[in-house]
Amino acid sequence: MRAGEWPDLLGPTAADFDRTDGILRREWHMNEDFSLSPRWLESAPLFPKIFWRSRSGGLPILAFGQVASGSVSELSELLANSDSGIRLFGGARFAQSSPANHWPFPGDFYFIPKAEVTRAGSSTKLAIHFTRDDLETSDVAAWIAGLDRMAKLRKPGVLTRSDQPPFSQWSEAVHLALQQISSGLLDKVVLARQSTFELAEKITPYALLGLIMGETPACFHFCFEPTKDSGAFLGASPEQLYRRVGRNVESEAIAGTRPRSLDPAEDARLESQLRDFSKERLEHRLVVDELARAFRELCVDFSHDELPAVLKLARVQHLQTHLRGQLAADLSDGEILEGLHPTPATCGSPTKAARSFIEENELFDRGWYAGPLGWISREDAEFCVAIRSMHLIEMRLNVFAGAGIVKGSDAEREWSELEDKISGVLHILAP
Repeated sequence: MRAGEWPDLLGPTAADFDRTDGILRREWHMNEDFSLSPRWLESAPLFPKIFWRSRSGGLPILAFGQVASGSVSELSELLANSDSGIRLFGGARFAQSSPANHWPFPGDFYFIPKAEVTRAGSSTKLAIHFTRDDLETSDVAAWIAGLDRMAKLRKPGVLTRSDQPPFSQWSEAVHLALQQISSGLLDKVVLARQSTFELAEKITPYALLGLIMGETPACFHFCFEPTKDSGAFLGASPEQLYRRVGRNVESEAIAGTRPRSLDPAEDARLESQLRDFSKERLEHRLVVDELARAFRELCVDFSHDELPAVLKLARVQHLQTHLRGQLAADLSDGEILEGLHPTPATCGSPTKAARSFIEENELFDRGWYAGPLGWISREDAEFCVAIRSMHLIEMRLNVFAGAGIVKGSDAEREWSELEDKISGVLHILAP
């Protein structure tokens, strides 16, 4: 992209705020045929930074800087008094009450950006947001001027790998979970693992996400960097937490996993296992039942697929059931988030018992892994479950994956499932 392609960034004047106490939005369009890359954020001078793309090649969004931050309810109230089209972005840890917090991230963080860039068809749109006390455009202009100086991309090599927990401790936790399932204390619990890779050279999180996007076309793609020193949380999640358009809301249950095969006959056999094995059906049914319970509380009317479909990703395949409903009047996005997170797909069932088991038996801090991440506007909202995710800080990459433990689970097979789930990341890292 060439620096001179955007028009002059003329913002509002102080007099324009006489009509509102909210945020004003100004937009500029450029008609060029090029891809909006997450690497555009490498030169952005303001934090926080976020890149978002919906599943299956949805329209990409990048944003940086902030004109406001706060809770979902506080920012939603501000949006109600601001120009239309403005979004808040953000997310949260998997568990706010976790006794360990080793992440250089806040527990939750939501913000309205200073600048937002979106791509629709052949048009790229820049929006800048203004408050009465912030009428500046110079930082955004400086960012535009630097977009044509992007460094050449190189894949990083891997020096070392370690897993927390290692397989021996993982196996012990699985066996303990199966004992509690057998005794009726749990129906399901999701046990996660952190695989840490020391890289041979630095790579920006936005370059890494660009590589991951090429391997995971059917996923949500995200990268969030709250501060200069926090590192970045990024990933390619197959799972939607919810999508709202007006009062209509949809979600999905994704649980039960088998690998993919390049051989069509073998891939079909693995799909048949996924559909037919009692362990996979049980794991999926528990998620559907819990989401149905949440929809009954949130909606005046709802429905879900009678039979699960199969969601085929590049390296794994899952059972998938869609749920859809109409929200009860006056329910907020904050209440939707509270009602749907965490799902049994990332925590377990019953939720309280599964959370307690995770806190007592997982040997690392999940942080934002498996938490909600997405955006909200007045008109609509979309959040993914931040699985298939990682935290990159300096030259250390922490990659997360989890597996649902139910009656019939086997520790070695579940460990192999974790490897299947991170195989896309392993594939893009140079040997």
